[in-house]
Amino acid sequence: MQTQTHFENENKDNFACLKDGLGELYKQAVLAERYYFTDPQSSMAKIRLFVELACHELGKHFKLRPPVHGDLSNKIKMLQASNCIEEWVIGEMHALRHDGNRSVHMTEVNGAYIAEMKVSRTRMKQHMSSVFEIANYVGQTILGNSQQNYDAWQEPTPCELSSFVTDALKGSKEASYYLASKFYSELLEMSEQTGKSRWWQKEQYLDKQADLSYWLEKTHRQGHPQSWLLFAKCYANKLLQEEATRNTKTCFKLALKADEEGEVVFEFGSYLLKHEETKLDEDYIRQAAEQGYHQALSFELDVAFRAGGDKESWVERSIEYRLPEAFTADAFLKLEAYESEPTEESLKALRSALVAAQSRRVPGIALLKSYVDLTVYAEQQRDKAARNQSIQVMVDSYESFPAYLDVELRLFNQITQNDKHYDLMIEVYHQAILQANDELEEANVKYTMVKHALIKAGEKFKMRDGVKTPKPIPTLLQEAAYAGHSEARAYVNSAEGKAVLKSIGFSNQGKMQRNAAEKVKNKRKRKLAKKAKRK
Repeated sequence: MQTQTHFENENKDNFACLKDGLGELYKQAVLAERYYFTDPQSSMAKIRLFVELACHELGKHFKLRPPVHGDLSNKIKMLQASNCIEEWVIGEMHALRHDGNRSVHMTEVNGAYIAEMKVSRTRMKQHMSSVFEIANYVGQTILGNSQQNYDAWQEPTPCELSSFVTDALKGSKEASYYLASKFYSELLEMSEQTGKSRWWQKEQYLDKQADLSYWLEKTHRQGHPQSWLLFAKCYANKLLQEEATRNTKTCFKLALKADEEGEVVFEFGSYLLKHEETKLDEDYIRQAAEQGYHQALSFELDVAFRAGGDKESWVERSIEYRLPEAFTADAFLKLEAYESEPTEESLKALRSALVAAQSRRVPGIALLKSYVDLTVYAEQQRDKAARNQSIQVMVDSYESFPAYLDVELRLFNQITQNDKHYDLMIEVYHQAILQANDELEEANVKYTMVKHALIKAGEKFKMRDGVKTPKPIPTLLQEAAYAGHSEARAYVNSAEGKAVLKSIGFSNQGKMQRNAAEKVKNKRKRKLAKKAKRK
Protein backbone atom coordinates (compact mmCIF):
# COMPACT_ATOMS: atom_id res chain seq x y z
CA MET A 1 0.00 0.00 0.00
CA GLN A 2 1.30 3.45 -0.90
CA THR A 3 2.29 5.70 1.97
CA GLN A 4 2.68 9.01 0.16
CA THR A 5 -0.14 11.46 -0.35
CA HIS A 6 -0.37 11.98 -4.09
CA PHE A 7 -3.01 14.66 -4.34
CA GLU A 8 -4.37 17.77 -2.83
CA ASN A 9 -7.99 18.70 -3.24
CA GLU A 10 -7.85 22.37 -4.14
CA ASN A 11 -11.61 22.82 -4.39
CA LYS A 12 -13.07 21.35 -1.22
CA ASP A 13 -12.87 18.61 1.36
CA ASN A 14 -15.34 16.12 -0.11
CA PHE A 15 -16.04 14.52 3.25
CA ALA A 16 -16.04 17.55 5.52
CA CYS A 17 -19.63 16.70 6.50
CA LEU A 18 -18.24 13.84 8.65
CA LYS A 19 -15.23 15.57 10.15
CA ASP A 20 -16.88 16.97 13.27
CA GLY A 21 -18.66 14.08 14.96
CA LEU A 22 -17.83 11.02 12.85
CA GLY A 23 -14.05 11.17 12.77
CA GLU A 24 -13.33 7.48 12.08
CA LEU A 25 -15.80 7.39 9.19
CA TYR A 26 -14.21 10.57 7.85
CA LYS A 27 -10.75 9.00 8.08
CA GLN A 28 -11.69 5.93 6.02
CA ALA A 29 -13.38 8.05 3.33
CA VAL A 30 -10.31 10.27 3.03
CA LEU A 31 -8.00 7.26 2.82
CA ALA A 32 -10.17 5.73 0.10
CA GLU A 33 -9.83 9.00 -1.81
CA ARG A 34 -6.08 9.12 -1.19
CA TYR A 35 -5.45 5.79 -2.93
CA TYR A 36 -7.92 6.56 -5.73
CA PHE A 37 -5.24 7.33 -8.34
CA THR A 38 -2.43 4.94 -7.60
CA ASP A 39 -3.87 1.95 -5.72
CA PRO A 40 -7.53 1.19 -6.56
CA GLN A 41 -7.44 -2.10 -4.68
CA SER A 42 -6.44 -0.38 -1.43
CA SER A 43 -9.04 2.29 -2.12
CA MET A 44 -11.75 -0.37 -2.44
CA ALA A 45 -10.62 -2.00 0.82
CA LYS A 46 -11.04 1.36 2.57
CA ILE A 47 -14.42 1.84 0.90
CA ARG A 48 -15.57 -1.52 2.24
CA LEU A 49 -14.44 -0.55 5.75
CA PHE A 50 -16.26 2.79 5.34
CA VAL A 51 -19.51 0.97 4.53
CA GLU A 52 -19.12 -1.33 7.53
CA LEU A 53 -18.48 1.61 9.87
CA ALA A 54 -21.48 3.45 8.39
CA CYS A 55 -23.68 0.42 9.18
CA HIS A 56 -22.63 0.52 12.84
CA GLU A 57 -23.08 4.30 13.12
CA LEU A 58 -26.56 4.17 11.59
CA GLY A 59 -27.53 1.18 13.72
CA LYS A 60 -26.40 2.99 16.86
CA HIS A 61 -28.22 6.18 15.85
CA PHE A 62 -31.53 4.36 15.31
CA LYS A 63 -30.94 2.21 18.44
CA LEU A 64 -31.48 -1.03 16.56
CA ARG A 65 -31.99 -4.12 18.71
CA PRO A 66 -30.17 -6.40 18.41
CA PRO A 67 -27.21 -4.21 17.34
CA VAL A 68 -25.91 -4.75 13.81
CA HIS A 69 -23.64 -7.78 13.73
CA GLY A 70 -22.34 -10.59 11.55
CA ASP A 71 -20.71 -10.21 8.17
CA LEU A 72 -21.15 -7.02 6.16
CA SER A 73 -23.97 -8.47 4.06
CA ASN A 74 -25.93 -9.29 7.21
CA LYS A 75 -25.31 -5.84 8.68
CA ILE A 76 -26.72 -4.16 5.59
CA LYS A 77 -29.75 -6.50 5.65
CA MET A 78 -30.40 -5.60 9.28
CA LEU A 79 -30.46 -1.90 8.36
CA GLN A 80 -32.83 -2.68 5.53
CA ALA A 81 -35.15 -4.70 7.77
CA SER A 82 -35.39 -1.78 10.22
CA ASN A 83 -37.07 0.39 7.54
CA CYS A 84 -35.15 3.33 8.98
CA ILE A 85 -32.74 3.66 6.05
CA GLU A 86 -33.68 4.85 2.57
CA GLU A 87 -33.67 2.04 0.02
CA TRP A 88 -31.19 3.73 -2.30
CA VAL A 89 -28.60 3.77 0.52
CA ILE A 90 -29.04 0.01 0.98
CA GLY A 91 -28.53 -0.52 -2.74
CA GLU A 92 -25.35 1.57 -2.81
CA MET A 93 -23.96 -0.24 0.22
CA HIS A 94 -24.49 -3.65 -1.37
CA ALA A 95 -22.80 -2.51 -4.60
CA LEU A 96 -19.78 -1.18 -2.72
CA ARG A 97 -19.65 -4.32 -0.56
CA HIS A 98 -19.46 -6.50 -3.67
CA ASP A 99 -16.35 -4.83 -5.12
CA GLY A 100 -14.93 -4.24 -1.66
CA ASN A 101 -15.00 -7.98 -1.00
CA ARG A 102 -13.06 -8.59 -4.20
CA SER A 103 -10.34 -6.22 -2.99
CA VAL A 104 -9.51 -8.33 0.08
CA HIS A 105 -9.77 -11.79 -1.47
CA MET A 106 -7.32 -13.77 -3.57
CA THR A 107 -8.14 -15.46 -6.86
CA GLU A 108 -6.61 -18.58 -8.39
CA VAL A 109 -5.46 -18.38 -12.00
CA ASN A 110 -3.84 -21.42 -13.62
CA GLY A 111 -2.84 -22.82 -10.26
CA ALA A 112 -1.32 -19.56 -9.02
CA TYR A 113 -2.89 -17.33 -6.37
CA ILE A 114 -3.24 -13.66 -7.29
CA ALA A 115 -4.08 -10.94 -4.78
CA GLU A 116 -4.53 -8.22 -7.40
CA MET A 117 -7.85 -6.63 -8.29
CA LYS A 118 -8.50 -4.80 -11.57
CA VAL A 119 -10.71 -1.73 -11.28
CA SER A 120 -11.01 0.88 -14.03
CA ARG A 121 -10.79 4.59 -13.28
CA THR A 122 -14.37 4.97 -14.49
CA ARG A 123 -15.68 2.40 -12.02
CA MET A 124 -13.59 3.86 -9.20
CA LYS A 125 -15.08 7.26 -9.89
CA GLN A 126 -18.59 5.79 -9.63
CA HIS A 127 -17.67 4.11 -6.34
CA MET A 128 -16.21 7.30 -4.86
CA SER A 129 -19.36 9.17 -5.88
CA SER A 130 -21.39 6.53 -4.04
CA VAL A 131 -19.22 6.91 -0.94
CA PHE A 132 -19.80 10.65 -1.15
CA GLU A 133 -23.58 10.16 -1.37
CA ILE A 134 -23.63 7.78 1.61
CA ALA A 135 -21.33 10.09 3.61
CA ASN A 136 -23.68 13.01 3.13
CA TYR A 137 -26.71 10.89 3.94
CA VAL A 138 -25.05 9.74 7.18
CA GLY A 139 -23.96 13.30 7.99
CA GLN A 140 -27.47 14.59 7.40
CA THR A 141 -29.13 11.73 9.33
CA ILE A 142 -26.84 11.54 12.34
CA LEU A 143 -25.28 15.01 12.57
CA GLY A 144 -28.18 17.01 11.12
CA ASN A 145 -26.13 18.52 8.29
CA SER A 146 -28.06 20.58 5.77
CA GLN A 147 -28.54 18.92 2.38
CA GLN A 148 -27.81 22.24 0.69
CA ASN A 149 -24.19 22.20 1.88
CA TYR A 150 -23.01 19.68 -0.70
CA ASP A 151 -23.43 18.92 -4.35
CA ALA A 152 -21.30 16.21 -5.99
CA TRP A 153 -18.02 14.43 -5.43
CA GLN A 154 -15.07 16.27 -6.96
CA GLU A 155 -12.20 14.18 -8.24
CA PRO A 156 -9.08 15.16 -6.27
CA THR A 157 -6.49 17.27 -8.06
CA PRO A 158 -3.06 15.59 -8.22
CA CYS A 159 -0.13 17.63 -6.92
CA GLU A 160 3.43 17.60 -8.25
CA LEU A 161 4.09 14.82 -10.76
CA SER A 162 7.41 13.95 -9.14
CA SER A 163 5.90 11.42 -6.74
CA PHE A 164 4.05 9.69 -9.57
CA VAL A 165 7.19 9.63 -11.70
CA THR A 166 9.16 8.17 -8.77
CA ASP A 167 6.60 5.43 -8.19
CA ALA A 168 6.34 4.67 -11.91
CA LEU A 169 10.10 4.30 -12.23
CA LYS A 170 10.04 1.98 -9.23
CA GLY A 171 7.61 -0.27 -11.08
CA SER A 172 4.13 0.98 -10.17
CA LYS A 173 2.00 0.38 -13.24
CA GLU A 174 -0.86 2.41 -11.73
CA ALA A 175 1.44 5.44 -11.46
CA SER A 176 2.60 4.91 -15.06
CA TYR A 177 -0.98 4.58 -16.23
CA TYR A 178 -1.94 7.76 -14.39
CA LEU A 179 0.87 9.69 -16.14
CA ALA A 180 -0.05 8.26 -19.56
CA SER A 181 -3.71 9.12 -19.00
CA LYS A 182 -2.81 12.63 -17.88
CA PHE A 183 -0.75 13.34 -20.99
CA TYR A 184 -3.46 11.76 -23.17
CA SER A 185 -6.09 14.13 -21.74
CA GLU A 186 -3.85 17.18 -22.11
CA LEU A 187 -2.86 16.29 -25.67
CA LEU A 188 -6.49 15.61 -26.61
CA GLU A 189 -7.46 19.04 -25.29
CA MET A 190 -4.64 20.65 -27.27
CA SER A 191 -5.70 18.88 -30.46
CA GLU A 192 -9.20 20.33 -30.10
CA GLN A 193 -7.84 23.88 -30.01
CA THR A 194 -7.90 25.24 -33.55
CA GLY A 195 -7.81 28.63 -35.23
CA LYS A 196 -7.82 31.65 -32.94
CA SER A 197 -8.48 29.50 -29.86
CA ARG A 198 -5.18 27.65 -30.30
CA TRP A 199 -2.78 28.76 -27.57
CA TRP A 200 0.07 26.25 -27.96
CA GLN A 201 3.09 26.09 -30.22
CA LYS A 202 4.04 23.08 -32.32
CA GLU A 203 7.05 22.35 -30.10
CA GLN A 204 4.79 22.14 -27.03
CA TYR A 205 2.54 19.67 -28.80
CA LEU A 206 5.46 17.48 -29.86
CA ASP A 207 6.88 17.50 -26.31
CA LYS A 208 3.52 16.41 -24.89
CA GLN A 209 3.24 13.74 -27.58
CA ALA A 210 6.65 12.37 -26.62
CA ASP A 211 5.62 12.26 -22.95
CA LEU A 212 2.45 10.38 -23.84
CA SER A 213 4.31 7.87 -25.99
CA TYR A 214 6.97 7.22 -23.31
CA TRP A 215 4.59 6.65 -20.40
CA LEU A 216 2.08 4.67 -22.44
CA GLU A 217 4.80 2.30 -23.68
CA LYS A 218 6.04 1.94 -20.09
CA THR A 219 2.49 1.27 -18.87
CA HIS A 220 2.15 -1.41 -21.53
CA ARG A 221 5.46 -3.08 -20.66
CA GLN A 222 4.44 -3.14 -17.01
CA GLY A 223 1.31 -5.08 -18.00
CA HIS A 224 -1.43 -2.62 -17.10
CA PRO A 225 -4.74 -4.13 -18.34
CA GLN A 226 -6.01 -0.83 -19.76
CA SER A 227 -2.94 0.00 -21.85
CA TRP A 228 -4.47 -1.50 -25.03
CA LEU A 229 -7.54 0.70 -24.64
CA LEU A 230 -5.42 3.81 -24.17
CA PHE A 231 -3.41 2.92 -27.28
CA ALA A 232 -6.67 2.52 -29.22
CA LYS A 233 -7.97 5.91 -28.06
CA CYS A 234 -4.66 7.58 -28.93
CA TYR A 235 -4.73 6.15 -32.46
CA ALA A 236 -8.45 6.84 -32.90
CA ASN A 237 -7.91 10.52 -32.03
CA LYS A 238 -4.70 10.69 -34.09
CA LEU A 239 -2.62 11.66 -31.09
CA LEU A 240 -0.05 8.99 -31.90
CA GLN A 241 0.87 7.46 -35.24
CA GLU A 242 -0.29 3.91 -35.87
CA GLU A 243 2.32 1.22 -36.37
CA ALA A 244 2.40 -1.58 -38.92
CA THR A 245 1.39 -4.23 -36.40
CA ARG A 246 -0.54 -2.00 -34.02
CA ASN A 247 -3.46 0.09 -35.23
CA THR A 248 -6.74 1.36 -33.79
CA LYS A 249 -8.88 -1.70 -34.47
CA THR A 250 -6.16 -4.15 -33.45
CA CYS A 251 -5.74 -2.39 -30.11
CA PHE A 252 -9.49 -2.26 -29.50
CA LYS A 253 -9.80 -5.98 -30.21
CA LEU A 254 -6.93 -6.80 -27.84
CA ALA A 255 -8.44 -4.51 -25.20
CA LEU A 256 -11.75 -6.38 -25.46
CA LYS A 257 -10.11 -9.45 -23.94
CA ALA A 258 -9.65 -7.65 -20.61
CA ASP A 259 -12.95 -5.74 -20.68
CA GLU A 260 -15.09 -6.65 -17.68
CA GLU A 261 -17.16 -3.48 -17.33
CA GLY A 262 -18.18 -2.56 -20.88
CA GLU A 263 -15.85 0.42 -21.24
CA VAL A 264 -13.84 -1.04 -24.13
CA VAL A 265 -16.82 -2.33 -26.05
CA PHE A 266 -18.49 1.09 -25.69
CA GLU A 267 -15.40 2.98 -26.88
CA PHE A 268 -15.01 0.58 -29.80
CA GLY A 269 -18.68 0.94 -30.72
CA SER A 270 -18.40 4.75 -30.53
CA TYR A 271 -15.34 4.64 -32.76
CA LEU A 272 -17.15 2.52 -35.35
CA LEU A 273 -20.22 4.78 -35.16
CA LYS A 274 -18.07 7.85 -35.75
CA HIS A 275 -16.53 6.22 -38.82
CA GLU A 276 -19.95 5.06 -40.11
CA GLU A 277 -19.15 1.38 -39.79
CA THR A 278 -22.70 0.51 -38.81
CA LYS A 279 -22.58 -3.28 -38.80
CA LEU A 280 -21.31 -3.59 -35.26
CA ASP A 281 -21.40 -0.10 -33.74
CA GLU A 282 -24.89 -0.22 -32.24
CA ASP A 283 -24.47 -3.86 -31.19
CA TYR A 284 -21.28 -3.00 -29.32
CA ILE A 285 -22.81 0.01 -27.57
CA ARG A 286 -25.88 -2.01 -26.61
CA GLN A 287 -23.64 -4.77 -25.27
CA ALA A 288 -21.82 -2.20 -23.12
CA ALA A 289 -25.16 -0.91 -21.85
CA GLU A 290 -26.25 -4.42 -20.93
CA GLN A 291 -23.03 -4.73 -18.93
CA GLY A 292 -24.06 -1.61 -17.03
CA TYR A 293 -21.48 0.81 -18.43
CA HIS A 294 -22.84 4.27 -17.66
CA GLN A 295 -21.93 6.09 -20.87
CA ALA A 296 -23.50 3.31 -22.93
CA LEU A 297 -26.66 3.41 -20.82
CA SER A 298 -26.81 7.17 -21.28
CA PHE A 299 -26.45 6.66 -25.05
CA GLU A 300 -29.29 4.12 -25.11
CA LEU A 301 -31.53 6.40 -23.05
CA ASP A 302 -30.85 9.22 -25.51
CA VAL A 303 -31.75 6.97 -28.46
CA ALA A 304 -34.86 5.59 -26.75
CA PHE A 305 -36.29 9.00 -25.86
CA ARG A 306 -35.43 10.72 -29.13
CA ALA A 307 -36.37 7.88 -31.48
CA GLY A 308 -39.33 6.47 -29.57
CA GLY A 309 -37.64 3.30 -28.34
CA ASP A 310 -38.38 1.22 -25.25
CA LYS A 311 -37.92 4.06 -22.78
CA GLU A 312 -39.33 2.32 -19.72
CA SER A 313 -37.11 -0.73 -20.19
CA TRP A 314 -33.90 1.29 -20.55
CA VAL A 315 -34.80 3.54 -17.62
CA GLU A 316 -35.38 0.46 -15.46
CA ARG A 317 -32.07 -1.10 -16.52
CA SER A 318 -30.19 2.18 -15.98
CA ILE A 319 -31.63 2.56 -12.49
CA GLU A 320 -30.52 -0.99 -11.75
CA TYR A 321 -26.95 0.11 -12.53
CA ARG A 322 -27.35 3.38 -10.59
CA LEU A 323 -26.99 5.77 -13.52
CA PRO A 324 -27.83 9.18 -11.96
CA GLU A 325 -29.69 10.66 -14.94
CA ALA A 326 -31.93 7.57 -15.10
CA PHE A 327 -33.66 8.73 -11.91
CA THR A 328 -34.42 12.05 -13.62
CA ALA A 329 -35.75 10.17 -16.65
CA ASP A 330 -37.92 7.99 -14.40
CA ALA A 331 -39.43 11.04 -12.68
CA PHE A 332 -40.04 12.57 -16.12
CA LEU A 333 -41.93 9.47 -17.29
CA LYS A 334 -43.99 9.50 -14.10
CA LEU A 335 -44.80 13.18 -14.71
CA GLU A 336 -45.95 12.41 -18.25
CA ALA A 337 -48.11 9.57 -16.94
CA TYR A 338 -49.69 11.84 -14.34
CA GLU A 339 -50.37 14.63 -16.85
CA SER A 340 -51.93 12.09 -19.20
CA GLU A 341 -54.12 10.56 -16.49
CA PRO A 342 -54.13 12.48 -13.17
CA THR A 343 -55.12 9.90 -10.56
CA GLU A 344 -54.11 9.26 -6.95
CA GLU A 345 -52.07 6.27 -8.12
CA SER A 346 -50.17 8.20 -10.79
CA LEU A 347 -49.56 11.07 -8.35
CA LYS A 348 -48.18 8.65 -5.77
CA ALA A 349 -45.82 7.17 -8.37
CA LEU A 350 -44.67 10.67 -9.33
CA ARG A 351 -44.00 11.58 -5.69
CA SER A 352 -41.99 8.42 -5.11
CA ALA A 353 -39.89 8.98 -8.22
CA LEU A 354 -39.18 12.58 -7.20
CA VAL A 355 -38.16 11.55 -3.68
CA ALA A 356 -35.81 8.84 -5.02
CA ALA A 357 -34.23 11.27 -7.48
CA GLN A 358 -33.96 14.13 -4.98
CA SER A 359 -32.25 11.95 -2.38
CA ARG A 360 -29.49 11.29 -4.91
CA ARG A 361 -29.39 14.93 -6.16
CA VAL A 362 -29.41 13.67 -9.75
CA PRO A 363 -28.99 15.99 -12.78
CA GLY A 364 -31.83 18.43 -13.33
CA ILE A 365 -34.22 16.95 -10.77
CA ALA A 366 -34.70 20.36 -9.12
CA LEU A 367 -36.27 21.54 -12.38
CA LEU A 368 -38.89 18.79 -12.33
CA LYS A 369 -39.57 19.22 -8.61
CA SER A 370 -40.15 22.96 -9.03
CA TYR A 371 -42.34 22.36 -12.08
CA VAL A 372 -44.50 19.94 -10.10
CA ASP A 373 -44.75 22.50 -7.28
CA LEU A 374 -45.88 25.14 -9.77
CA THR A 375 -48.42 23.00 -11.60
CA VAL A 376 -49.53 19.95 -9.62
CA TYR A 377 -49.32 21.74 -6.26
CA ALA A 378 -50.28 25.16 -7.60
CA GLU A 379 -52.29 25.96 -4.47
CA GLN A 380 -49.07 25.99 -2.47
CA GLN A 381 -47.52 28.47 -4.91
CA ARG A 382 -50.02 31.34 -4.64
CA ASP A 383 -47.40 33.61 -3.13
CA LYS A 384 -45.67 35.49 -5.95
CA ALA A 385 -42.25 35.35 -4.29
CA ALA A 386 -42.54 31.57 -3.89
CA ARG A 387 -43.54 31.18 -7.53
CA ASN A 388 -40.65 33.32 -8.70
CA GLN A 389 -38.27 31.30 -6.55
CA SER A 390 -39.50 28.03 -8.07
CA ILE A 391 -39.17 29.46 -11.57
CA GLN A 392 -35.62 30.57 -10.79
CA VAL A 393 -34.79 27.04 -9.63
CA MET A 394 -36.07 25.71 -12.96
CA VAL A 395 -33.86 28.19 -14.81
CA ASP A 396 -30.79 27.34 -12.74
CA SER A 397 -31.32 23.58 -13.19
CA TYR A 398 -32.01 23.61 -16.93
CA GLU A 399 -28.36 23.41 -17.96
CA SER A 400 -27.88 20.09 -16.12
CA PHE A 401 -31.16 18.58 -17.34
CA PRO A 402 -30.71 15.57 -19.70
CA ALA A 403 -30.99 16.94 -23.24
CA TYR A 404 -33.15 14.08 -24.53
CA LEU A 405 -36.02 14.82 -22.12
CA ASP A 406 -38.54 17.22 -23.67
CA VAL A 407 -38.89 19.83 -20.97
CA GLU A 408 -38.56 23.03 -22.99
CA LEU A 409 -42.28 23.67 -23.50
CA ARG A 410 -42.94 23.22 -19.80
CA LEU A 411 -40.04 25.52 -18.99
CA PHE A 412 -41.18 28.11 -21.54
CA ASN A 413 -44.69 28.22 -20.10
CA GLN A 414 -43.31 28.97 -16.62
CA ILE A 415 -40.56 31.47 -17.38
CA THR A 416 -42.88 33.56 -19.56
CA GLN A 417 -44.78 34.62 -16.46
CA ASN A 418 -42.41 37.59 -16.35
CA ASP A 419 -39.88 39.12 -18.77
CA LYS A 420 -36.84 38.45 -16.55
CA HIS A 421 -35.81 35.35 -18.51
CA TYR A 422 -36.19 36.65 -22.06
CA ASP A 423 -32.87 35.26 -23.32
CA LEU A 424 -33.80 31.76 -22.12
CA MET A 425 -37.19 32.12 -23.84
CA ILE A 426 -35.30 32.67 -27.09
CA GLU A 427 -33.01 29.72 -26.39
CA VAL A 428 -35.81 27.20 -25.80
CA TYR A 429 -38.35 28.65 -28.25
CA HIS A 430 -37.75 26.28 -31.18
CA GLN A 431 -37.77 23.18 -28.97
CA ALA A 432 -40.94 24.41 -27.29
CA ILE A 433 -42.59 24.75 -30.72
CA LEU A 434 -41.58 21.17 -31.60
CA GLN A 435 -42.99 19.88 -28.32
CA ALA A 436 -46.38 21.55 -28.76
CA ASN A 437 -49.24 19.04 -29.03
CA ASP A 438 -51.19 20.91 -31.70
CA GLU A 439 -51.25 24.02 -33.88
CA LEU A 440 -53.08 26.08 -31.27
CA GLU A 441 -50.44 25.31 -28.63
CA GLU A 442 -47.76 26.37 -31.14
CA ALA A 443 -49.69 29.57 -31.71
CA ASN A 444 -49.74 30.26 -27.98
CA VAL A 445 -45.95 29.95 -27.81
CA LYS A 446 -45.60 32.37 -30.73
CA TYR A 447 -48.04 34.92 -29.34
CA THR A 448 -46.42 34.73 -25.89
CA MET A 449 -43.07 35.39 -27.56
CA VAL A 450 -44.56 38.41 -29.32
CA LYS A 451 -45.85 39.91 -26.05
CA HIS A 452 -42.47 39.57 -24.35
CA ALA A 453 -40.61 40.90 -27.38
CA LEU A 454 -42.79 44.03 -27.34
CA ILE A 455 -42.09 44.51 -23.63
CA LYS A 456 -38.39 43.98 -24.29
CA ALA A 457 -38.49 46.60 -27.01
CA GLY A 458 -39.54 49.10 -24.38
CA GLU A 459 -42.40 50.69 -26.32
CA LYS A 460 -45.62 49.10 -27.48
CA PHE A 461 -46.16 51.30 -30.50
CA LYS A 462 -42.62 51.84 -31.66
CA MET A 463 -40.26 48.86 -31.87
CA ARG A 464 -36.56 49.58 -31.54
CA ASP A 465 -33.59 47.96 -33.23
CA GLY A 466 -31.65 45.28 -31.39
CA VAL A 467 -34.48 43.16 -29.99
CA LYS A 468 -33.68 39.54 -30.74
CA THR A 469 -36.61 37.38 -31.83
CA PRO A 470 -36.92 33.85 -33.32
CA LYS A 471 -38.74 35.33 -36.32
CA PRO A 472 -39.80 38.87 -37.23
CA ILE A 473 -42.51 40.02 -34.83
CA PRO A 474 -45.12 40.62 -37.58
CA THR A 475 -44.53 37.08 -38.86
CA LEU A 476 -44.95 35.51 -35.43
CA LEU A 477 -48.09 37.55 -34.81
CA GLN A 478 -49.66 36.66 -38.13
CA GLU A 479 -48.85 32.96 -37.77
CA ALA A 480 -50.44 32.89 -34.31
CA ALA A 481 -53.54 34.67 -35.57
CA TYR A 482 -53.91 32.46 -38.68
CA ALA A 483 -53.71 29.36 -36.42
CA GLY A 484 -56.83 30.57 -34.59
CA HIS A 485 -55.30 31.98 -31.40
CA SER A 486 -58.09 34.24 -30.08
CA GLU A 487 -55.83 36.75 -28.29
CA ALA A 488 -53.55 37.00 -31.32
CA ARG A 489 -56.55 37.62 -33.60
CA ALA A 490 -57.95 40.28 -31.32
CA TYR A 491 -54.56 41.97 -31.11
CA VAL A 492 -54.06 41.90 -34.89
CA ASN A 493 -57.40 43.69 -35.36
CA SER A 494 -56.61 46.33 -32.75
CA ALA A 495 -55.03 49.67 -33.58
CA GLU A 496 -51.92 48.69 -31.66
CA GLY A 497 -51.69 45.34 -33.50
CA LYS A 498 -52.07 46.99 -36.90
CA ALA A 499 -49.24 49.35 -35.99
CA VAL A 500 -47.08 46.35 -35.08
CA LEU A 501 -47.81 44.63 -38.40
CA LYS A 502 -46.78 47.75 -40.29
CA SER A 503 -43.65 48.20 -38.22
CA ILE A 504 -40.28 47.47 -39.80
CA GLY A 505 -38.14 48.37 -36.83
CA PHE A 506 -36.62 44.93 -36.26
CA SER A 507 -33.74 43.09 -37.89
CA ASN A 508 -35.76 42.40 -41.03
CA GLN A 509 -36.05 46.14 -41.76
CA GLY A 510 -33.57 46.32 -44.62
CA LYS A 511 -35.05 43.33 -46.41
CA MET A 512 -38.57 44.71 -46.11
CA GLN A 513 -37.46 48.09 -47.47
CA ARG A 514 -35.80 46.40 -50.45
CA ASN A 515 -38.94 44.37 -51.08
CA ALA A 516 -41.05 47.54 -51.04
CA ALA A 517 -38.73 49.27 -53.51
CA GLU A 518 -38.78 46.23 -55.80
CA LYS A 519 -42.60 46.20 -55.75
CA VAL A 520 -42.73 49.84 -56.89
CA LYS A 521 -40.15 49.13 -59.59
CA ASN A 522 -42.04 46.06 -60.84
CA LYS A 523 -45.29 47.99 -60.89
CA ARG A 524 -43.72 50.62 -63.16
CA LYS A 525 -42.38 47.89 -65.45
CA ARG A 526 -45.86 46.36 -65.81
CA LYS A 527 -47.35 49.75 -66.70
CA LEU A 528 -44.71 50.34 -69.36
CA ALA A 529 -45.30 46.85 -70.76
CA LYS A 530 -49.04 47.52 -71.08
CA LYS A 531 -48.38 50.80 -72.88
CA ALA A 532 -46.03 49.06 -75.29
CA LYS A 533 -48.69 46.46 -76.14
CA ARG A 534 -51.29 49.16 -76.84
CA LYS A 535 -48.90 50.86 -79.26
